[in-house]
Amino acid sequence: MVQEMFQRRLAAIVAIDMVGYSRLVQLDEAGTLARQKAIRTDLIDPAVRGFGGRIVKTTGDGALLEFSSVVSAVEWAVAVQREMANLEVDIPEDRRIAYRIGINLGEIVHDGDDIFGDGVNIASRLEGCADPGGICVSEPVFLNVHGKLDLGFVDLGPQQVKNIQDPITAFAVLPNPEYAGTVVSARRTPKPTLRFGAVALALVLIAAGYLAWIWLAPPQPRGDRLLILPFAAATAGDRSLADAATEDFIASLSRVEGLQTVPHSISLGYNGIALEPGDIGLETGIRYVLDGMAAREGDRIELAVRLRDFGDAGAVIWEESASGAPADFFDLLAGLKQKAAAELVGPLSAPERSVLQAPATTDIEAFLAFAEAERFLASGNFFELEQSLPLYERAIERDPDFLAAHAGYATVNFIIWSRSYNTIRYTLDALEEAERTVRHILEVDDTHPDALGVQIGIKIEKRQWNAALTEARGAVFLQPDEPRLRYVLGQALLAARLYDEARTEFTAYEDLSPRLNASELRELAFHRLLLGEVDRALALLSRVPSEESDRIDQYIFAAAAHAQNGEIEIGKRFMDLFLKETVWNNLLWQKGYFGRYSDPALYAAWAEALSAVGMPASPFDFEKGREADRLEQDELVALFSDEYEEIIDTGPFGMPYRQDHPSEGVTVMHFGWMDGQPITSRWAIRDSQYCHRSEAVHVGREECSNVYIDREKSTDAVKYVANVYSFGVFESEFRRRVD
Repeated sequence: MVQEMFQRRLAAIVAIDMVGYSRLVQLDEAGTLARQKAIRTDLIDPAVRGFGGRIVKTTGDGALLEFSSVVSAVEWAVAVQREMANLEVDIPEDRRIAYRIGINLGEIVHDGDDIFGDGVNIASRLEGCADPGGICVSEPVFLNVHGKLDLGFVDLGPQQVKNIQDPITAFAVLPNPEYAGTVVSARRTPKPTLRFGAVALALVLIAAGYLAWIWLAPPQPRGDRLLILPFAAATAGDRSLADAATEDFIASLSRVEGLQTVPHSISLGYNGIALEPGDIGLETGIRYVLDGMAAREGDRIELAVRLRDFGDAGAVIWEESASGAPADFFDLLAGLKQKAAAELVGPLSAPERSVLQAPATTDIEAFLAFAEAERFLASGNFFELEQSLPLYERAIERDPDFLAAHAGYATVNFIIWSRSYNTIRYTLDALEEAERTVRHILEVDDTHPDALGVQIGIKIEKRQWNAALTEARGAVFLQPDEPRLRYVLGQALLAARLYDEARTEFTAYEDLSPRLNASELRELAFHRLLLGEVDRALALLSRVPSEESDRIDQYIFAAAAHAQNGEIEIGKRFMDLFLKETVWNNLLWQKGYFGRYSDPALYAAWAEALSAVGMPASPFDFEKGREADRLEQDELVALFSDEYEEIIDTGPFGMPYRQDHPSEGVTVMHFGWMDGQPITSRWAIRDSQYCHRSEAVHVGREECSNVYIDREKSTDAVKYVANVYSFGVFESEFRRRVD
């Protein structure tokens, strides 16, 4: 019976979606829809038929296609994107239509004319990985078309995407003829024991340079870099020992000033490779290679580490082994790390020695979970931040006394609360978790800098500036050489308008710290920007490795910095990258973060810079050109009185939504993406604006914005209204109540 209903077969599945559809429709609904229809009629649909495909179904801004030939599917996608590059050239840049295309080769299930299955889901996720105007394909597609078409590819590596359990290996298509036949990669996943030469590695680094050019990152020094190879395991049972040694070496040595280490993702790509001189050319910037082995010998652990100079025919410049009881594993590693680092850079500073010390756990599995969580936290990526939570929880479950894991867990929850990341965790729950965890840490160690930093940060966000300053100054007095406390004191001083002192503390933080990671460089650059130190901010951003410059924080900070430096066109390019990742972002949303500062001039300068390079004032620039439709105070008061009932079932982004009004001036908001968790908001009409305050958004700060009416469509009985919030626009009907 099932076989009669459903038919399974292999097919090339294509997902195509318009970039920024909602924003374009808001800007020019009639013009966008007319051009979209013409593109479908004149280009997309005829091309599908011409390449032997079938349109399975269409949506408002995209379509799902099926091809029997994977080569035909890719040829169709390239033809469409090449034509699209020329089609909209005369349209203003902010109004051009562009598409993302994802292609997968997999099994599909037919149900009548429709298709579904994992193959379809993967194609849809690949579309989301593509750049505007770009094509992203799965590994099976790449393997089928590479060498058959005059195309190049960028190996994007494993991509963890929503609702797909295992990572998808993805490739971006390079359609220009000059790339034909090439495959460039920012990472490698070679087979065990495979050896390859300088050409392959050069392609890796060509890709890094290619991506850096796309991201507009400043050039990075690549001289004398250190490559840390994954440690070998003597037996399969020693794998966790080897993995822990690898993670510890990479994480620690990357913080040593003067050491240019290859990023973690690239290091792990060499798993199982026995590198020899000649395999890596010096033009890659890699000169030093560190490798090692971990083993259990009876009731003891054996570690061996070797450091070679590939600029000197692979000469061994240092090697050492160490052994001890399992409980001494991390102490053994600490000693080896310090000797390796000293061999490369000479005497180490106190902060560098501190990061090379043994972590406060003896549980290897707890450490591995912690190390992965720390990488996610340091990335500054929203989605990776979400992944860090269960990893910290696993580390704490394995070792309840692992204070560093508790501190990371508290930090993530603080970020969720302070940045209103309700989609990761309800922010009031996150605040409770952060405060509870900090209390636990300080009961064990009342000088713990990370816990004190979170505790002071909460006070700053709550605008308790005097309390934050008192606590931060006291903490620095007791631990003057602790960089984390210098940083949080700088934040408190900045929030309290003590700018000269803030500059001093940020400088002390940088001087006392080990080498700053990418996330720390970006955050410090932001604070330097607020202090008007544009050149210092740009210098900090330039130190972010090109492999880690593809972050939305990097984009917005660079956009603001170049705007303040008068480099508007460069700033606009960074802003375009930022808005591509967060299409709804706007000045109203940005303003919510500045409530932590006592000086409103800080936000005014920030908004002026971002506005100059193209950030809209409201979501999708909704307010632009609608001044005549804005409701004044008397109209708002009448509309939100008992005289009308608001009808709404869809929230921003088209997601299911409903709201309740349990008492006057209170709205309980139920979003489809909040898993049943309501958000309570208190509202009032102030000076012709609708003002609302929710404890779960922007730390409970009040937000005021405009409300608009469609005057042509509205009647006395039914009024069609758009209420602009910082994160989206609520479209609703207000119906006059009947007695």
